[in-house]
Amino acid sequence: MKPSPNSLWSDLLLLLAVVVLPLVLVLQAPGVTRSETVYFVNGLDVPVQIVAGDNRFDVPAEGRIKREIRQGLVDVDVSVKGAPLSHDTVYVTGDKDVRVYNVLGAAPLFTAAVHYTSSKNPRDSGVVPQPFAGATFQEFEDVDYTFTDPPQTLSTERKHGVITKTQLGVLPGGWKMTLRFLLARERVADAGRVAQALLRATPDAPELMEATSVAMLALEQSEGVLASTAVAREWRDAHPDDFNAHRYWARQMRRAGRNEEARAHYAKALSREPDSVLLAMMLARTEPGPQGTARLEALRRAHPESSLPRWGLAVRYTRERRWAEALVVLDAMEQDEPLYEVFLEAHVRVLAALGRREEALRRLSKRLLETENRSIDGADVLLYARLLGHSTRKGDSGDLEKLIARGMNGRDEDVLRTWLQASLGETEVRALPPDSAPNDPAVVAVRILTALAKGPEAAAPLYATATVASFSRVGTEAEILLAAEFERLGDSALAARALASSGLELSFEELRDAVHGARTVESLDTLDENEKAALHLVVARRLAASGANANADKAYALARQGARLPGPVATALARWPVPVASGSVVGVGTP
Repeated sequence: MKPSPNSLWSDLLLLLAVVVLPLVLVLQAPGVTRSETVYFVNGLDVPVQIVAGDNRFDVPAEGRIKREIRQGLVDVDVSVKGAPLSHDTVYVTGDKDVRVYNVLGAAPLFTAAVHYTSSKNPRDSGVVPQPFAGATFQEFEDVDYTFTDPPQTLSTERKHGVITKTQLGVLPGGWKMTLRFLLARERVADAGRVAQALLRATPDAPELMEATSVAMLALEQSEGVLASTAVAREWRDAHPDDFNAHRYWARQMRRAGRNEEARAHYAKALSREPDSVLLAMMLARTEPGPQGTARLEALRRAHPESSLPRWGLAVRYTRERRWAEALVVLDAMEQDEPLYEVFLEAHVRVLAALGRREEALRRLSKRLLETENRSIDGADVLLYARLLGHSTRKGDSGDLEKLIARGMNGRDEDVLRTWLQASLGETEVRALPPDSAPNDPAVVAVRILTALAKGPEAAAPLYATATVASFSRVGTEAEILLAAEFERLGDSALAARALASSGLELSFEELRDAVHGARTVESLDTLDENEKAALHLVVARRLAASGANANADKAYALARQGARLPGPVATALARWPVPVASGSVVGVGTP
């Protein structure tokens, strides 16, 4: 006899009660946990090792990996070559689509609304990125393309309207892009935290000068130069064999007006360890030009195997305009120096100073465009444009256009081109796009540099109101020029602010004394030729305003000699009005 339908349903319900319900109860029991996919993204130049809960794995440099991580609170420990780097406790949930752990917050994550439309108007389609950086653990909702490129076209039955998808990815440029983004958003504390972590992770990387400057800038802005000097000293004491640790402590000491103390420290330390190349190198850095250069030359003869004396001599010869000797050192460094990239700009400037600008262009172009995996930033593009003597327009060909294309790194092309024009002091500077972010360093730089072309008084209000962190793309030549001119005009507070934003290894007292004639510009041996040219120009204007025309002419000649490439000093020489006697440009007074 066949079972009745009611009997079948009864048996099925009994089976569900006996088998399925206990399974559900087991899955919900306290001892059973669910896992979620987490993407681990590494924006550093070195691989990292991660322990996340019970998971141990490596993430390659500028790479990512995904792992199943249990829900709930999870400890995440990151190390580099066995050395601890960071520790976080994150809360993993299944509430959102995508979970990302960004090592140190250094990778420039972004989401983008990808618009698809049948319209031929380019404004109706395209990608609008929204950066996310500085945070370690983030969750994202409604992501359609996770770390993959969206398709160029999308099939749909809809004939009109716009279809929007969301992409999650990583912008090019690595941690440098992250620092620029954080500074542009005035998240100085986050930028400082990321920068200090980068210094711990990759202390030998040739591009970390930017990260260190950001870290010190963040500290100076939030807590003052004494605090940043104290942190630099802690770093020096914790890493007694690290040249960068010593270099940045000495730099901060000089910015704080305490160079004599730093010199005494290294003289005493060297007396205890007379064979230390590092300590001798640091003592030379704190000594006056000729004395320090002589020490470096003797150090190089005694230790030809060490890179440190060669680094120091390359810098000293360049700053002392000993071009031929500098070229010999730099040519040798190009062949076998792992950190040669740090000295690339000095190398091409030396060639230009020797009248070999075409060769400088060829070398720079080859280095930037033909070096495998070479990242290109705005400074590289600007250096090439200055050697070339002009910027370009859309549609032009040539190496500069190639550099612009590779140097975009998520930037707005119109902003980049406008920044180039303003930096070169060109007479026609295109207008900034109306939707430009007001605190974007490139946008701030354009406004300051275009104002600088009219005169220091035009630039003064911008320096009085903008945040120090947003000045990072103005350039040291413009910043020291304006700082010195503000001081000449009687606004010491504004001068100190402009000098602080430059990050130069120069105290306010040194700047003040040079402007007012209490010391010579050439005695400031931490400045490059173009930075000295800026001071020579301001000294010339002070002398001209006081009627000392003969001495003013000599100072003007020195300024022109140092401004052989287009830039702020050349612009000021050509366009600034006749100097007038001092009178506070903003009226703040002394710092």
